[in-house]
Amino acid sequence: MLPALRQITPESKPVFVFIEDARENDLLGVGIFERSRGTIRLPLPHLRAYQCPHSYLAGLLIHRDWVKPVLASFFSFFCNPANHWYGIEFINRHADTVQASLTDEIASQFKVPWIGYSRKKRAVLIPKDSGPAYMEKYFSSRRKRVLRHRYRLLREAGEVRWHIVRGREIDLTCIDTFLRLEDMGWKAEEKTSLLLSRHDQFFREMIEGFARHGRAFFTELILDNKVIASTSHLMSGNAGFSFKLGWNVEFARMSPGILNVAEFIRNAPALFPDIEYIDSGAEEGSFMDNLWLGRHTLVSGFYATKKLSGTILNGLNALRGLRDRAFNLW
Repeated sequence: MLPALRQITPESKPVFVFIEDARENDLLGVGIFERSRGTIRLPLPHLRAYQCPHSYLAGLLIHRDWVKPVLASFFSFFCNPANHWYGIEFINRHADTVQASLTDEIASQFKVPWIGYSRKKRAVLIPKDSGPAYMEKYFSSRRKRVLRHRYRLLREAGEVRWHIVRGREIDLTCIDTFLRLEDMGWKAEEKTSLLLSRHDQFFREMIEGFARHGRAFFTELILDNKVIASTSHLMSGNAGFSFKLGWNVEFARMSPGILNVAEFIRNAPALFPDIEYIDSGAEEGSFMDNLWLGRHTLVSGFYATKKLSGTILNGLNALRGLRDRAFNLW
């Protein structure tokens, strides 16, 4: 017996999809989507996985022991002829994790094709493969020399320490310090920091909720008892996710943000022996992209839940391919 799927579609708000064990009334999975009457990519009514300004990954949240039944319930619901959605769009979903493979497997059983329109790589850190040996092997001679130089400059300025703050150890001082550092530099100038964009209350509530369950941590680089760089991270299942980082611009020439990340690489095997990977959340070409050398593939596209939507999506992709080839020839 498949878990029951319940859809809540309030007016002018995201669509909530809950997948439950009908016998025990336990929540086994959840997805949040936005309605779309149609776009250039799919000119038919469909759902798009909801993304807030701080969403770096799309997908379903599923209980680890119920992945296959939940996915079967999900695709069974959306493939029902009585359902009027022609597709489900995910922007930046993992393509090479266990859940991603299972999602594609179950979708194929329901003859639901995945029709993508973009792919990119995201830097990840594999804790068991990191540490000093990783830095020695994969960092160039120039990078190691620069890091040593910046450490030396910092130590000349005072006593340097690095530590991690986890779970219930996280307090208001830790959160406030991070928000202050994240508000410095170019983010302040562009008014994109959590404080200036007025998303600090969201951040506080999110961190406090994750911390209560031991699912949040910060790393801090400290100079003479003053935190000069901080990173915030979340955890789900056996994976970690970097959220934001900040550093004190007064020490910019020592690159405290980079040194903080380097110390995390050095200490990750001992700190997180059971974590499969930590997603950087960073764009290609960022400094994290150059320090964390593991890669996951992110894809964007549609699960075409109706035959008509699959035909249209494939046709539009073919037209775009012809257009791109013609543009290159021109």
